Amino acid sequence: GAQIQLYRECLGGSDCRFGQRNFLHSAVVSGPTRLQGADLVIPDLRGGFSYLIAALAAQGTSHVHGIDLINRGYENFMDKLVELGAKVELPSKGLA
Repeated sequence: GAQIQLYRECLGGSDCRFGQRNFLHSAVVSGPTRLQGADLVIPDLRGGFSYLIAALAAQGTSHVHGIDLINRGYENFMDKLVELGAKVELPSKGLA
């Protein structure tokens, strides 16, 4: 299984809105296995963003369904991923 360490301080190096409220809001996850490509269905905007980042980090191909939620929530997000080197293939209209 994975080792998960939770932190109350912001690990991002900058102040954040949760920094002084004693909330668990940062985590470091270390596991013995790498992420593998999978078929994923985006449940909502924030969860979907996490799914998409995991798919990008995974070995192999992931098929992510419901990507329209990400496109509505983050301006030009797919274009930005491609600029960073991600291989993104969107289905033809009518097939999604």
